[in-house]
Amino acid sequence: MNVSPNFSLPLRLIAPYFISAVFFYIVAMSFLFFFSSRVSLHDFNVIGWVHSYMIGFVMMVIIGAMGQMSVVVAEVYHRYPSVFRWIFPLLLIGICTLLFGFFVSSLYLPIGGGIIFLALGLFAFNLFISLRSSRRRTSVTRSMQWSTLFLGFGLGVGVWMALSYSGIINTDPTQWRMGHVFAVFGGYVMLNIMGVSTVVLPMFGACNRPSDRDHTISFYTMIASVSAMIIASMFQMVWLQKSALWIGIGSVLYYMIQVYRIFTTKKRGYSDIWERSVLIAFIALVLSIGLGIYALVCSDETVVILSFWFLTAGFLGFLISAHLYKIVPFLVWFERYAPYIDEREVPMLHQLLPTRWANVQWGFGVVGVLSIALAIAMNNPILWKIGSLSLIASGGVLLAIVIKLLRDKL
Repeated sequence: MNVSPNFSLPLRLIAPYFISAVFFYIVAMSFLFFFSSRVSLHDFNVIGWVHSYMIGFVMMVIIGAMGQMSVVVAEVYHRYPSVFRWIFPLLLIGICTLLFGFFVSSLYLPIGGGIIFLALGLFAFNLFISLRSSRRRTSVTRSMQWSTLFLGFGLGVGVWMALSYSGIINTDPTQWRMGHVFAVFGGYVMLNIMGVSTVVLPMFGACNRPSDRDHTISFYTMIASVSAMIIASMFQMVWLQKSALWIGIGSVLYYMIQVYRIFTTKKRGYSDIWERSVLIAFIALVLSIGLGIYALVCSDETVVILSFWFLTAGFLGFLISAHLYKIVPFLVWFERYAPYIDEREVPMLHQLLPTRWANVQWGFGVVGVLSIALAIAMNNPILWKIGSLSLIASGGVLLAIVIKLLRDKL
């Protein structure tokens, strides 16, 4: 892999994505404080929270990170780098409008959804066109291309559902719920995580990289799972929907075997905040899968909510914060310090990160995720409030750290 500055975007284009993402994390966790511990995934306010977290936090970080990592991994230039100037304000306006639609008036849902469709559509189009010119034809680059196709489909279905919820068109939006979730989460988020992590986990963890064939297995099974779920949603085939769920679980389990193999080849003996955060993320993923399998067998809604909580706040929350602690310092050092390495003394990469504050953020995050999980299981409102406050504090510390890193300069 050729890590060249020629492939990278200027930090000023990417920094707003990271700052606003952590801000939306705080917003999402603040919403939790006003929810009840007896939550339901069918509650419209909970659906609004999911969108504030997944689009405002998860997607915003992915766009910033993929804007840098995708072209470096594929060793190709962005075809239209200027679109990143437009994606951010459009996405910001779209998220705020969409949340207004969820929490105030559903008439604003199509407007917000349409703006988000435009923003993420620009991102997906630029990435897909850029990757087509890459000479590196690996399963990682193919997974990134497939993920952009699923993103486009998921966004289109999302706008259709928004039109249904607002009453503009007379269709049942719940018909496409699982297809929308799988297209965006499985087809885009997980495909990107499974693909890019086969590069960044060995790189950041000083481990051996798995073979391309091993990733191909989890890559194609996830594509099969998402495709089956889309067909099941289209024709309302319950048996195919369940089959798609099991195939998706199998894909993630095989991916986790590769993650285990990566970390068992670790070449150094010490751990840092990145490694501890990744550890919590994959523990949460194991819990989510285990609870998800139990829920499929027993049809217990509380267990489904617990599985979803560990998947979103546990796995995605800690995985993203872990990589913010690696990616943001690297981008700052690469742009502001690397050019002067032969002229003056510059700090080491790890010296840019305020480790103590990162540990505080990690601690608040662990307490928050576990407290709310226990609150859901025990229907305990006190634990729910404690967990919400802990996660708000965790987000506040993370925001302060990201801002400090981005303002660091000679």
